[in-house]
Amino acid sequence: MPTDEKPPERNYCHLLDHRKYNRNRGCQLHDNAYGIAGGGSESNRYVADTEFYRRMRDQNDPMAIPALLACRGFGWFFFNYHPGYWLWRGQMVRRFVKAQS
Repeated sequence: MPTDEKPPERNYCHLLDHRKYNRNRGCQLHDNAYGIAGGGSESNRYVADTEFYRRMRDQNDPMAIPALLACRGFGWFFFNYHPGYWLWRGQMVRRFVKAQS
C-alpha cells in the first residue's frame, strides 16, 4: 500500500559521511559522469574525478584532496584498462561479473 513517506535517500558516498558538505550529490554526479556508464578512458575518468574534487572544494569540504587521491588511485586500479598480462588488465568490475557467470 503506498504511503506518503519519503523514500530513504540513497547513499552514493563510500567511507565518507554523505550528509556533510552536500557530499551525496557530488558522489551521485561523479557516479553518473563515469561509473554508471561502465567505465571509460583515462581522460574520461580524470575529468569526472576533477569535477568531483572541484565540487567538494567549492563546498569547503576538508576531505576534497583525500577524496580526489582515493578516487584517482582506486579508479586507476580497478576501472581503467591496462596493457599487459596482469590480473588487472581490463575493467575489474567486468572481470568480477564475468567470474560469477
